[in-house]
Amino acid sequence: MTDEPKTVYANTSALIAAEQPDFPSFLFSEREFHKAVKVFKKGFDGLLTYAVKCNPSPHIIAQLHKEGLTAFDVASNTEMELVRDYAPGAVMHYNNPIKNKREIERAYEEFGVRSFTIDHPQQLDQLAAVVSPSRDVEVTTRFKAGKALKSYDFGIKFGVMEQGAAEIVTAVEKMGYTPSLCFHVGSQCEDAYAYERHIAAASRIVEESGIELKRLNIGGGYPAPYPTSEAPPMIYYFETIGQAVHDHFGEKNKPELIIEPGRALVTSSTSLLLRVKHQRGGQSVYVNDGAYGALMEVKFMHFTPPVRVWRGPRIHDNDQEFSEFTVWGPTCDSYDVLPQVFTLPADIDEDDWIEFGLMGAYTQASLTPFNGFVRRDQYWVDEVYTGKDVAPE
Repeated sequence: MTDEPKTVYANTSALIAAEQPDFPSFLFSEREFHKAVKVFKKGFDGLLTYAVKCNPSPHIIAQLHKEGLTAFDVASNTEMELVRDYAPGAVMHYNNPIKNKREIERAYEEFGVRSFTIDHPQQLDQLAAVVSPSRDVEVTTRFKAGKALKSYDFGIKFGVMEQGAAEIVTAVEKMGYTPSLCFHVGSQCEDAYAYERHIAAASRIVEESGIELKRLNIGGGYPAPYPTSEAPPMIYYFETIGQAVHDHFGEKNKPELIIEPGRALVTSSTSLLLRVKHQRGGQSVYVNDGAYGALMEVKFMHFTPPVRVWRGPRIHDNDQEFSEFTVWGPTCDSYDVLPQVFTLPADIDEDDWIEFGLMGAYTQASLTPFNGFVRRDQYWVDEVYTGKDVAPE
């Protein structure tokens, strides 16, 4: 996969005409990416960071650095290397609670990390064994306050309940670190009230522990506009968060807010262009990537991306004759199939392309070389498919 664009094509049609891509291809639009970043810069009052796990591609990190982001949410030493290389000088928040002492030491010594997240008392002792207590080191306690109604739940793995969080932040303060709090309501959260509920819980944790809360990380989870999504507009989330902070902390005691979106920043910037390898019986289509690659998340998350079909450089609609198809990946594993049914031209055939829109999140982060399907190509386009133009051209 190339790191730098050689050509920026006007759109998917121009790309297909020039390249005839025979491998799974990611089509990235810098213009669309800029629009998504602008939404957060304009609407959120606080520090905007990026969750690297969502799409760790070098061009994403570099573009965010160009957009002026000064901080990143990292989960591993490898992600720290990416940020160091493609966003030099950026601050890193080590927000993965699960880490060993060697990883902590490398984060502190090599990458200059001064913000660490924990969600268990033992992790505070683990940190102290490597990083001496100092007010220059922020220790963030990750808590949870119930599951969001519509989200991919992280609470089953991470986060401590309110009482435990109050005890941990008290210990953080006494030990000599700077205490802070964070939460994550779950990925693709369509329940904006979940943020209000967690902010209210944060205020109670502060009251019970008696700490001075300088920063509150309100996490990620902000949804992408998939056709199957019922999420309200992003401005509704910002307004809900702002009002909740005002109601539960007041202006005098309001902490600095940190936000760490991933999906909502990158989803619309990228489409995925896959080539049809085989069509069977008017019911099944086999394409050149699947659940062991860029379609991994489509396999288990409850959303359906928009799709359109290309025959050469033209959108193919088969004179409006469509059928419902099951989409299979290229590997020898029967797991490699999508649970959704896709409406495609009834005569779709070998060497047509299916373009999946809104595929910037958890696609390039989940690629595997299973069965030798290793190669994926990166292209740049000015206009990227987002599903808004669902009517055939």
